[in-house]
Amino acid sequence: MNLLKAHARFLIVMIVLIAVLWIASGQFTGLAESLEGSQTKARSNLQANYKALFADAKKFNGSPATEQGRKIQDETQVVNTLTGLVNDQMVFETDAAYTIDALPPGSGLDDQVDFYRNRMRLELERELGFQRYIAIQNIRDPQAFGFKAADNPTEADVIDYLRKLDIVRCVAHSAGNSNVQRVTGFNFVEINDLLNARKVPTSKTQPDEEPYFKGQGLEVNVEATEDALYNFLLDLQRPEKEGLRRRYLSVEKFEFEKPDLMDPKDALITAEITVVAWRVNPDSSYPPDETKTNNLQSSGSGPRKFR
Repeated sequence: MNLLKAHARFLIVMIVLIAVLWIASGQFTGLAESLEGSQTKARSNLQANYKALFADAKKFNGSPATEQGRKIQDETQVVNTLTGLVNDQMVFETDAAYTIDALPPGSGLDDQVDFYRNRMRLELERELGFQRYIAIQNIRDPQAFGFKAADNPTEADVIDYLRKLDIVRCVAHSAGNSNVQRVTGFNFVEINDLLNARKVPTSKTQPDEEPYFKGQGLEVNVEATEDALYNFLLDLQRPEKEGLRRRYLSVEKFEFEKPDLMDPKDALITAEITVVAWRVNPDSSYPPDETKTNNLQSSGSGPRKFR
């Protein structure tokens, strides 16, 4: 009894340790079983991956699919970078002053129509009417800028008219900067069907989305010297104009005539130049996914080759 009393604290500690070790043994047993299961699963996955790796190597002439994937990623990154640069350089972005966003918030359709008719169009008429190189007979004619507005335009119409005014203004400024002697006319023309026939992606890839490219064509009639025409064509295609970026205008076609070939110094060249102001839809699904079509047409005898 005295022995028990003397060693009671030691015995209690031993009992507690035994209980803890017993509980811990159960826990470690469960953990060990879990670890063993994880190891077994990992070994199975590793074996499956090795099999897939060698299968890929056999399928792709010794080049595993992971390597093919990296190649495709690199090519995709290059294509995306180049596409972004092209999109940024090709677009003609409407000057903010020629958008309905320049109006106070909450402005209605009547305000938008008034903004177009009685402010922006009149301002452009006054600006170009005093330029020496603008030789349009009546600058206040409803079609002097190459289009005629509807009597009751919608909001979409107003947005389109404002953009057309901005395009005319930009082209006129390029003519002035290039010392073109006479600008005799403007005429907006439909250009997308013609461009699409030449494989330019101006048609919808999917029915519910805008085309990748959408162009507004403007015919400009001028009379100028050879140097002035050369500079005019170059200036039109500069992406940056008058401190604004993304103002590129492509030259779609041109026709030159020189009435007096015997006296070239005094005779101006008469030219009709068609320029295009582009919209770019970077969210377009162009180019279409041809793999589905290819897969449907293939015999199924082998995998699609990586390019």
